[in-house]
Amino acid sequence: MSSTELVLLVVGTLAFLAIGSFTCVVIDRLPLALDEPNEYGELWDTRPWPQVLGGNSRCSTCGAGIGVVDNIPVVSFVLLRGRCRGCSSTIPGYHPLVELLCPLLFLGAVWSIGAEWRIMPALWLIPVGVAVAVIDLRTLIVPTRIVWPAFFVMVALSVAAAAIEGEWSWLLTAVIGVAALAGPLFALWFVLPSSMGFGDVRLTVLLGWAIGFYAGTRPLAGVMIAVICLVVAAVLGLAIGIVAIGARGRKAQVPFGPALVIAAFVCVAFAEPILDSWDLYSLV
Repeated sequence: MSSTELVLLVVGTLAFLAIGSFTCVVIDRLPLALDEPNEYGELWDTRPWPQVLGGNSRCSTCGAGIGVVDNIPVVSFVLLRGRCRGCSSTIPGYHPLVELLCPLLFLGAVWSIGAEWRIMPALWLIPVGVAVAVIDLRTLIVPTRIVWPAFFVMVALSVAAAAIEGEWSWLLTAVIGVAALAGPLFALWFVLPSSMGFGDVRLTVLLGWAIGFYAGTRPLAGVMIAVICLVVAAVLGLAIGIVAIGARGRKAQVPFGPALVIAAFVCVAFAEPILDSWDLYSLV
């Protein structure tokens, strides 16, 4: 590794620490608790983006402003022992986890994909996927305000990467990934609407594009990676469900979004070795 590559890696890691901190802001501010269930039976809605992005960081309990010293990713949480400096209320434990997870996923993306233009959609997926997964765990909703804007940004980044690398076939495989991942879940939701929320179906459009884009240039690879993603997500969803039922009882509601996001991260990171075993991986 050259000195330039090392510097870029360090800068990127620090940048994703900051991105992780901003992701926590989105996780905190975007969900809006409702006084009563809406027409879909949901107890949460989402705030408009101007409300989410506007204003300085404040304690959600006492409203005290959070200074620069107390806003350093991970370090401030440790120094404050996980409590607000003003009122001593507990800071949610997912804050340091998200702040650490984002740079770790960045390093994983560089390791698996390489420091090239093709990595751009994967880097975008990191904060988006983490935010969606944690919000779904907390509120049982997959925010449309995140999913659709994130999808169009990912398409734009994919087009830019394909244009720079001169490999337009990556986009075809991405489209196939969407159809192969979102199609079965849409069919399941259509036949059994109570089996899952439609937010999960919307989420698979975003994730299907991502895993398809990194499946290479062969159309069948897009189908195969989507099948693998569904299988991994189903296994993870079952595991999360068992834990939730054990902790909260049989009536526990189990979000499927986190399992889908984790499965998509796995498929993006390991697309090449997975598909190579079926002789389906090719970038040209």
